[in-house]
Amino acid sequence: MIPIEVLHPLIQSLTKSEKRYFRLLASVQQGDKAYLRLFDCLERHELFTEELKQELKSLFPATALEPARKHLYRVLMKSLRQFESDKSIDEKLMNLIQDSQILFNRGLISASFEQLEKAKALALEHEKFLFYVLAARQELQFIIPQQFVGWNESKLVEKQERIRELLEHELTVQQHAALYEVLLLRYWKTGVVRSLQESVRLNDLLLEEHQVLNSQRLESFASQQLHLHFQSAYFLMTDDPEGSLRVLYELDNLFQSHVQLWADRPVYYLHLLNGILQTLRATEQYDKMNYFLERLQCVSTPSESLALTARYQVLEHRLHSAVNLSQAQQALRMLHEQGEAISRDFPKLSLQIQVQLWLTIARIYYNLGNYSQALSYINHVLNQPTRSLSRILYISCRLMHLLIHVALNNRDYVHYELRSIERKLKSEKLGYRTEQFVLTLLKNWLKNKPLKSFREQSLQLLEDPFEKQLILELGLRDWFTSIIKS
Repeated sequence: MIPIEVLHPLIQSLTKSEKRYFRLLASVQQGDKAYLRLFDCLERHELFTEELKQELKSLFPATALEPARKHLYRVLMKSLRQFESDKSIDEKLMNLIQDSQILFNRGLISASFEQLEKAKALALEHEKFLFYVLAARQELQFIIPQQFVGWNESKLVEKQERIRELLEHELTVQQHAALYEVLLLRYWKTGVVRSLQESVRLNDLLLEEHQVLNSQRLESFASQQLHLHFQSAYFLMTDDPEGSLRVLYELDNLFQSHVQLWADRPVYYLHLLNGILQTLRATEQYDKMNYFLERLQCVSTPSESLALTARYQVLEHRLHSAVNLSQAQQALRMLHEQGEAISRDFPKLSLQIQVQLWLTIARIYYNLGNYSQALSYINHVLNQPTRSLSRILYISCRLMHLLIHVALNNRDYVHYELRSIERKLKSEKLGYRTEQFVLTLLKNWLKNKPLKSFREQSLQLLEDPFEKQLILELGLRDWFTSIIKS
């Protein structure tokens, strides 16, 4: 059973309809309703605070909380499963297969096979091939006690061959997905390829993907999607954002042509739209972002958490674009307009989104010269578990922290922070050009040495395509100019 600290955000994530359905289900149950008192208590408190803990102690003394928590979890999950049963294709398919089992056990053989036929047709329509295999295998299990009445050997072999074909396709899709996941992990952990060794490892993945494509016998939405996602990520890692963007446009067209295959699970399309927006940011094509921001806002999501994710991704993209376009005052107005909602929703967002938003907000205040406020937001980040963050996001926050202290002329702090970052880079055995150049500049700045001699080196760095993402993320182009002139 999940602990109360997890049960609380689960309840906070419920929509009004889901809460109403839960209460309807609870109303038909008999006996003590202690779990309902627990539900009401957890629903009232948006945050898991000390006040909530004290209220729980007063409502449920001694060992009374544990049975109420367990029962609440069981009833809540049951209501959510039933609530989602008519929305999700997976649930519909599973229900048809279970209905078939129940009918067969009660001797209604013909009706049982009808449910399996419906399940197989629905599974093929929505390319849920594993559910087709489950239904087809159940059909074979049910026909054996009937001594294959109405079947001949040709029909049996045809069904067996179809199962084998779909299982092989699912295996190929899984191999393709595994390669894409490895590629994506490398991108989020290390960013673009910045060494010969990384380039060789990346090309090995490309060769493996080529082999998987050659072994593919059936083309499905999933296989096309994975190939285009892989190509997009590959182009990004090899610093070809324009190539990545072309592939992402193809992906968007693919999704738009197969809405029925993902409408009940829009998280993959949200991921795609966010990827397009990230790439447009990387290529500084801010004028093209509005179309996809509006698309992101309009995606219908089945859960409040997904809707929040989309909403704050849109906000972060808009704020980041405004900062990079030297419109910090406009960004600040946007921030103030959303201030109350941000305070309410922030704890419900994933850590990655929280940190990205904190970093962008820190840049807004930094650009406006409000360094203490910028420092406050960056300190929020540095107090978080860094293992959950991508490397480029983490190092961006560390460098932003340095820039703020330089602006505040906190020389003693900068000295110790430089040593800390150097130890971090050495422990990771990574020494990329931007990070090393910033550290070198600041070491000389601490010694009050003239920095004009670094001008040529800074210009070369700004022209390095592999360093562009980090430079853009922090607005380092302007910072290099200002500090080298000083």
